[in-house]
Amino acid sequence: MTLSAVNLLQFALIAVAGLGVALTVSQPRLRAASALMAMSVLWMVFNFLEEVAGFRGIWLVTPAFRLAYPPLVYLVARGVMLSGPGLRWRDSPHAMPFLIALFLTPWIGLVEHAARLSLFAYSAATIMMIHRFHRATRETRSDAQTIQLNWMVGLIVFYVVDGVFDIVRMDARWLHPYWPWLGTQSAYVFQIAISLLFLCVLIVLAVRHGRLFSGLDADMLAGWGRDTGKPATATPVGATDTADRASDFQRIEAVVRGEALYSEPRLTRQEVAAAARLAERAVSVAIKSQTGRNFNDYINALRIEDVCAMMKEDAAGPARRRLIDLAYTAGFSSKSVFNAVFKRETGQTPSAYVEALSPSAQGPASDQVIR
Repeated sequence: MTLSAVNLLQFALIAVAGLGVALTVSQPRLRAASALMAMSVLWMVFNFLEEVAGFRGIWLVTPAFRLAYPPLVYLVARGVMLSGPGLRWRDSPHAMPFLIALFLTPWIGLVEHAARLSLFAYSAATIMMIHRFHRATRETRSDAQTIQLNWMVGLIVFYVVDGVFDIVRMDARWLHPYWPWLGTQSAYVFQIAISLLFLCVLIVLAVRHGRLFSGLDADMLAGWGRDTGKPATATPVGATDTADRASDFQRIEAVVRGEALYSEPRLTRQEVAAAARLAERAVSVAIKSQTGRNFNDYINALRIEDVCAMMKEDAAGPARRRLIDLAYTAGFSSKSVFNAVFKRETGQTPSAYVEALSPSAQGPASDQVIR
């Protein structure tokens, strides 16, 4: 038996997917990732058997796998967002199209149409879920920028492009006379190589994110308004008296500023609510009504105020601390986030702000931070 370049890539994908299972199976939040890796192993095994051992003439299985991947990618994304197990028994309906397709492969055209619909429907649902996650974290966490899932958005786009290429290569036969390469073995090798790259990146980023972020509460994500950026159960405008909101905000300010809670790198709305003895929703409403900001922006603005104050102290003294040390002291845990927020709040980079505070600088430096 002679092995081709495709077969070698198939073995590589089996090995990488097997490693992915070993790295993720012990983490409940990454169970969907484990299932996706295990499915990749099965896909490549059947793919190899169909090409080398004549299994294609017995039972053509691999087309059905195109219906397995979209829901698994969706569930992987959900798992890295939420606390708790990433795969539950109630998720079993997501597997039904794949299981049914296993017995419909003689009608391969039907399976292919279903696979296309599944690819675009689940990808769109995943992007929408990530969008809600970003909104929810900005309203509830001070470290929202460090746990953003932009990498997952990039992976989904990559996955869709790869899926479209597979559709064009396998199904759009009318294009082959105009682009003969699509019908060659090289195109197939390229397809497997892209799938291998996708799995490698997914394993690394999913494991890394799982260690960085413990997960958001499922009820919070489910109840977050998709268009308004407000929880679906949020208090309607005018339902709370303005004076009460101002009073609540004073209590929030007293604990956040007075106890320097903003300097906690992973401060959450829940922690502020407990310290101020308010409901979490009341915290969001009070901050929004008094500052026009979400929780994340409000806390970061306070951090920038603190950094600016420390910069002025250093400018008036004999020694200067490193800017990154000031950022960490104020509660930032990422240099890139600090730089971006500082520029947004002051209109200057940190280094330019420090330079403007030096005695030789022309004109006073503006230290106003918008809240």
